[in-house]
Amino acid sequence: MNAALLDSYGTGDAREREESWRYSKAALRALSQHDFIDADAQASVSASLRAQFEWPQSTGRRLVFVNGAYSQTCSDASLLDDALMIEQASDRRVVLTIGAAFDGVLHLVYANVPGMQPSRWQATSEIHVPAGNASLIEQHVGEAGADVLGAIMTDIHVSARAAVHVTTLSDLPDSASLYRRTQATVDDDACYAVAHAILGGRLQRFDLGVELVGAHSRFDSRGVFALRGRQHADVHLDVRHGARDTACDIVWRGVADQRSRGIFHGAITVAAGADGADAQLSNKNLLLSPHAEIDTQPVLEIYADEVKAAHGATVGQLDERALFYLRSRGLPLEAARGLLIGAFCRSVFAGLAQTDLRERIEALLDTRIPAGGAGA
Repeated sequence: MNAALLDSYGTGDAREREESWRYSKAALRALSQHDFIDADAQASVSASLRAQFEWPQSTGRRLVFVNGAYSQTCSDASLLDDALMIEQASDRRVVLTIGAAFDGVLHLVYANVPGMQPSRWQATSEIHVPAGNASLIEQHVGEAGADVLGAIMTDIHVSARAAVHVTTLSDLPDSASLYRRTQATVDDDACYAVAHAILGGRLQRFDLGVELVGAHSRFDSRGVFALRGRQHADVHLDVRHGARDTACDIVWRGVADQRSRGIFHGAITVAAGADGADAQLSNKNLLLSPHAEIDTQPVLEIYADEVKAAHGATVGQLDERALFYLRSRGLPLEAARGLLIGAFCRSVFAGLAQTDLRERIEALLDTRIPAGGAGA
């Protein structure tokens, strides 16, 4: 394995990184065979790629990053005001402070644009929510072509009695790979809620660490990865309850077809003194092909008293009884399978407050969820 590549996309010491990437070594090894050059921050964005993120609902509140660098040409910030402070520390480092008076949803777009040969980019961001209730959409898109390897590191701080809701939609071509690492700190009586749809990509790795450092702080996580072909997704969640009466509720679903592979690692730690914690984790997965693989690892460590905690994970196939029922009502096999798979995925996003965003995710899932074949 290319040690330098692993060092770039991991945390902790070398042994911890090796263990963290255990199920994705083959995918990482394949990437290490490329000689990546720096991605072009001035690459032009085609009309077809623009159409994926130029939503009417985010007009005037859209910040676009091309190969990790902020693009004023592609962005539309006409409705952003002093309630949102944007500090561009460098081409690929941005600090956002979202005030309580900010109205609407902030749309962050990361566009992967290939060049003539394999390229890579890296970006960092900080998001501060000192007060109020902030809503963000983080979207990752790309065009097919030469391989693009992107990496984005994000630090989020949710201050006391504030709340932030982040919906991430990552829909990439098979020539794109993406590593995302987010570290969030949640203060007293604050809430950090996230929803993720991970679709496509040669390799998508997502590391999310959450520190519930304030009393009565809360973290909610909803997510789906839906894979086919030889797509590979690796999700690692690490939540630490460090104060009294904190809560987390994690619900993730995974679907893998053909020769794809999905990994879910969900770790919850309740530290000493974090009495009254309520920690819940559920991960359910569907295998649609004998050649697909899903590995799930729920981990729960408790060092406090008076704790309510539960975790569970399953990997299975479609319910044959439900499939038989739908077939008996006249539905063709593929339509019946698609209906069950779609319902399995869409249930995760039923609680999204923004109806138009939920409908957009559901429509995308309908075109991206595996059909349930056993092809190579």
